[in-house]
Amino acid sequence: MPQTVNMTRRFFTCLCLLTLTACGPVDREGTRLDSYESDATEALVREIIRTLPDPNPGVPKSYSISLGEIVPNRDYTPASVPFLQRFDDLKLRLISASVLSTAEPDNVIVDPELRIAVYVIQIRLRKATGPHSWEYETAWSYKKHYQRQNWEVTEKDGKTVVTSKGVIEGNWKPEAP
Repeated sequence: MPQTVNMTRRFFTCLCLLTLTACGPVDREGTRLDSYESDATEALVREIIRTLPDPNPGVPKSYSISLGEIVPNRDYTPASVPFLQRFDDLKLRLISASVLSTAEPDNVIVDPELRIAVYVIQIRLRKATGPHSWEYETAWSYKKHYQRQNWEVTEKDGKTVVTSKGVIEGNWKPEAP
């Protein structure tokens, strides 16, 4: 009898551990963050990178992608290395958000290897609006500049269309020529 109880406890413990590992981080809607790493999100990130302002022309930059909301004193989820490798053709330095650090005196987010400022691209929220369409809330920051924006991504006939739905907030204002 004690052996049966012991086996039941071990089975229950293994079941609990498997359940916990299957959970993973989720967004505020309960969607698993690893599901963000899709073709639609890749197209969106490419559009964000293409449209990023360059407040310091000619200065080298690094880029990083995080998934979900970044909340102070709480972990955030960096995009996986395989997802970052999808952007290799852009010939940009993309680094994992898990290695970012800050530099004094302004606590600017920097690439720890090169000690240069990093564009942090954040995919804050992804909602399916149909079988082939999604709404996204994103953000980017670079030094003291930042912007939050809504986007729509649709896939039709093998083409992905990324459309800006407007700025939510931000302090980026391009300087007049």
